[in-house]
Amino acid sequence: MKRAKFRYKALADQLQNQIENGGFTLSEKLPSLRVLCQQTGFSMTTVFQAYVELEKRGVIISRQRSGYFIRPRSERLRMAPDMTCSDMVPQKINLDDMIHQLTEDLGNPSLLKLGAISVAPAHLPVEQLHRHLKAIPKTRIPELIAGYVHPLGDPGLRRQILRLIFAYLPEITEADILLTNGCTEALSLGIRAVTSPGDTILVESPADPWLRQAIRDLKLYALEVPTHPETGMDLHSVEQILARETVAACIVNPNCQNPLGFIMPDDHKKTLVDLMEKNSIPIIENDVSGDLHFGEIRPRPLKSLDTKGTVIYCSSFSKTLAPGLRVGWMIPGRFKDKICRMKLNASLVSPALNQALIAAYLKEGRFPRHLRRLRTVLRVQYQYCAAAINASFPKTVKMTRPAGGQSLWIELPPRTDGRQIYKQVRSKGISVLPGFLCTSFSAFDNFIRIGYGGVWDEETKKAIKTIAGVIRQPDPDGL
Repeated sequence: MKRAKFRYKALADQLQNQIENGGFTLSEKLPSLRVLCQQTGFSMTTVFQAYVELEKRGVIISRQRSGYFIRPRSERLRMAPDMTCSDMVPQKINLDDMIHQLTEDLGNPSLLKLGAISVAPAHLPVEQLHRHLKAIPKTRIPELIAGYVHPLGDPGLRRQILRLIFAYLPEITEADILLTNGCTEALSLGIRAVTSPGDTILVESPADPWLRQAIRDLKLYALEVPTHPETGMDLHSVEQILARETVAACIVNPNCQNPLGFIMPDDHKKTLVDLMEKNSIPIIENDVSGDLHFGEIRPRPLKSLDTKGTVIYCSSFSKTLAPGLRVGWMIPGRFKDKICRMKLNASLVSPALNQALIAAYLKEGRFPRHLRRLRTVLRVQYQYCAAAINASFPKTVKMTRPAGGQSLWIELPPRTDGRQIYKQVRSKGISVLPGFLCTSFSAFDNFIRIGYGGVWDEETKKAIKTIAGVIRQPDPDGL
């Protein structure tokens, strides 16, 4: 759903079009704020905000005491995809069989998995985890392998998690935390606890295809909300929906969203929580990538604004530490008793050895340092990936400017079929994620998702050029 633009954004678009069409010489100094005010008739504030917006987009660069200059094209970012308007009606989710092929791709060693959202082992503290595994006393092995942990999970790990989240969730106690088999199980438990088959659940559009698969398997209806690539769920649309529809729950990924990469502004977060509380609608919050922000301060979760226990908070160590160990966790709020019972019925408890290993690593105190290093790596690799796309993809291609996470959401030229792009590049040993899997509508047929959490090397750079070649010269029989 497209909304009226602010004046400064309209001016920024106008200036960017002039720059792209040769209205200014490369690296030329742009008019001063005062001169541009005189030329456009806009206020000083509007002109300044327009320049800030262009700098945020990567189109221009400011130099202290010298003014604003055009950034060289090779260093520039693309325009972001527009918000897409859906019918905003409850829909049954029908997933293409390609989702199974993509799942198989994850375990295929012959494919370069550019569509995956996962960190390469080279960026994770694998050796330190191995050292802690070998250091587990022999006297503990029987209880960890042959015994069961507490139903809520290993107490030591829950204490370590409590220390990690204290800065943004200071009121949470150890007893509030339930350990799960990854964030996937946490999200599934949360959805099941607050819905029944046939209910309608609000979801972002686009959304992670495996989340959409879980919603389908639970026989729920998804009501897709237009989602802005920089601010998240369109709250005006949410209000319209709640005025006419009965909604059982809202599932949202407000920090470093997959696939858009945005961080929802704090005022939007508060408005969303207030709206849901006012209408007695629980929120299932996916904060699995919140620690992978590119800014200085960790973005606050929706749970920090929860006053009634209606936000079910879900996270894990899969995106930051050890995806293979499948250690996740959740804060169920007022749904704790029901979710604990469902967890016991589904999987009893999560593996004790994996929990003990993560707890030992966290107790050592190196995790915050690892996170800082990992965020730096991902931020640099995002810049490398964006620059490679800028250099080789067609000019009409748009892409997001993520505030964190591991993915780029890319809008291909009109009438380009992301499904066929996936098939063609896969035949060349590369896997990307076609955008049509992230919605029930046709709005994202010409989109793909590319992840930058792997190792950035010559093979990856060559793969970006290969994808660009397929986009520029599509198969006439397939596109």
